[in-house]
Order: sequence, then C-alpha cells, then structure tokens
Amino acid sequence: MNDNLELIKDQEDQPATSKLVYPTDCLRTPINMGAADVRNHYIGVTSVETLFNEIELFKLDSKVPEDIATQYDTARNLYLYAFHVYRFYNIAQQQLYSVLELSIKECIGEEKLKRYIKSKQRNGRGPRAGLSIYMQYLKDHQLIVNSDFPMWHNRNKLEAENVYRDKVSKLMEEQNLQEYEWDVSEIDESQFDVKWDYVAMLCKTLPGIRNSFAHGSKTLYNDVLCYFQDISIIINNMYQRNTDKGC
Repeated sequence: MNDNLELIKDQEDQPATSKLVYPTDCLRTPINMGAADVRNHYIGVTSVETLFNEIELFKLDSKVPEDIATQYDTARNLYLYAFHVYRFYNIAQQQLYSVLELSIKECIGEEKLKRYIKSKQRNGRGPRAGLSIYMQYLKDHQLIVNSDFPMWHNRNKLEAENVYRDKVSKLMEEQNLQEYEWDVSEIDESQFDVKWDYVAMLCKTLPGIRNSFAHGSKTLYNDVLCYFQDISIIINNMYQRNTDKGC
C-alpha cells in the first residue's frame, strides 16, 4: 500500500489517469488491473515479452500427461502475469512444487510410493508421504541423475567465479579501489573439480522451500527461473525413464 501512496504523491501534479500506471500491492481495479508492476521496471523488465521469452524455454515433453502439463502451465502463466503483479513470481514458484509432487504421484503411482516409504521405516518410524521421500525415490531409482542438470555441468565454472570474486573483493579492499574490471581470462575453471551431488541437494532443498511456502511465507523475489528449469527437467526425465525402466 505504501508504494502506491508514495507513487501517487510523486505524481500528484500529473493527469489523474497517470496515477494508475504503476500499481504494486493494492487490490487492482478494472481500470488498472492490466498495468505493469513498477518493481519489474526497477529490475529492467520493461515488457511482458521479456518474461515470455524466458518462461517459454522451459516446456514439458509430450510424454507428460495433459493434466500435469496444464497444472505446470498454470505456474508458467503466473510467472508471465508477474509482469503485472510482482508477487506472482513466488506464487508461480509455489505452484511448481505442487505440480512436482502431483507429477511424481501420478507417474510412479501412490501404491508403489507407499511400499517404498514402508521399506524405509523401522518399527513404524521413518519417512512419511511427501515431496522429500518422493524425491528420494527418484534419486534411488536413477530417474534423475546429476548429468541431467545444467547447473551440475557448470559447477566448476561457478566455483572458479566465486573464487575470482573473492580475490577481486580482497584486492579492491587492500588497494582501496572503487571499481575493478572483470577479466574473464583471469578465471580458470580447469583447476577445479567440484564434487557436487546436485540431485542430493535438490532432494534436500526443494521440499524445504516447498514447506516454507505451505506454512506461509513473506518471501518476495523474482529469481525463480532456475526452479522452472530444474523442475521441468525432473518431470520430463521421470516420465521418460519410468517408462523405459518400469520402476
């Protein structure tokens, strides 16, 4: 609400219609419901085409059933409409986790998952049904593997960049520099061999983030494309390999 009030105050000398150009968190009206959220402009997203070109890349394969694909495209539409309502970025992410859990239950089958969960329990204690144990099923049955994910392939580059970033930061502090030109030639990823189990990391982090949304969250950020990338890869490979392996 405060963002809107400040914006209106800043524009009070403008024509009345201009006060409705950049609404943020207030309830929209039929007049301004199609306007852009000003926070997108702050991060350089000045047209809905920008978001479309990003989200259009992460598709589900034809092997994925239509009901799952429809739920997934609901998340993609939310991402697209975040151009108008910034908070939709996180609602889109939340929808993604629901789609992921539903797709695993549909693809693997709830009875098979129940048997798997029971095999992990001891004296009635152990994991319960939910995204965490479902992700572990995919890992154990190699329905997803590290090499499926671009982030895993880029792990050495990412580490090299982190080390270089720390080096530059230290140099700037020591020499009291205000700026330093990033030199790609100084980044040597060949010296790194990062042992990163990316799938294990996903098994741990995705359920945690999903639970944080499920129990209520004040989170607000727009950087959710990486989740669309990972979850589309998980769903696509799960359906492909479950058919091939008969897991």
